Amino acid sequence: MSLSSDQVLKVLKRDFVVGWKNIAREDYVGSSHGYTCDDTAVGTTNGAGPRNMQMFVLSRGGVVVHCLPGFWHPDDLVTELQHAKLLHRLWIDDRQKSGKKKMFARMQLSAIRSHSDLMTARSGWQGFDAANERERLKHGPRDTFYMVNGKPKGMKPLNVLIHERMAKRPFVSFKKFDTEEFIDYGRPYYDNNGGGVDFRGSKGYLESQKRMAERRKIREEKRRKAEEYENGKKAMKKKLGKAEMKAMSKKKSKKSRKSGEED
Repeated sequence: MSLSSDQVLKVLKRDFVVGWKNIAREDYVGSSHGYTCDDTAVGTTNGAGPRNMQMFVLSRGGVVVHCLPGFWHPDDLVTELQHAKLLHRLWIDDRQKSGKKKMFARMQLSAIRSHSDLMTARSGWQGFDAANERERLKHGPRDTFYMVNGKPKGMKPLNVLIHERMAKRPFVSFKKFDTEEFIDYGRPYYDNNGGGVDFRGSKGYLESQKRMAERRKIREEKRRKAEEYENGKKAMKKKLGKAEMKAMSKKKSKKSRKSGEED
């Protein structure tokens, strides 16, 4: 029997403190047209619309224990919230200080095996999102596909993809969580008024792709500069270390000579 929205709300009210943040001005937000603010997502799949919304489960200190991008079926949402509670229990357990991150990754991956067939079936791809991923696959490897002997063999259901991506982000603070990369799947532009027009040739789609490429370029440049800075610091410490050792060696040699002269 499927859970109702009211039953899901009871779970949220009982076990969570619920808040929200307007992400309309964030760089990673996609472009959707043909909808109003009063429209409700009906008949969609788990994980669809990742750029429209993300449900973060945070610790009291703002550490991300789980994140669910897009829309989710009530039954599957409750399953994921229960999973998030277990991850939070791991986070606050002082006995598990060593190896917490490895345990986090194992728990995220093992959760996939516990998902019901219905949940996996509800986590399929929207047609336009799948088409966009197949197009991107032509330009480089994508973690959205199963790989066998270096070749893509079918698309991963979104419940699998999301847990695999979360496994690589163990207990990251919300401020440092790379939301844009985490939700980077499917189509960033959607126009419900587009009819049968191929979205890949539409002006809106091309503009959204250009914006995302520019953001990736900026991110990569920031990463490069940060790596250069860190490498420079390490090199400087190493250099200073050698200089200090040389200075100490000279000091010892001078002291030894002075001691010999006194004798």
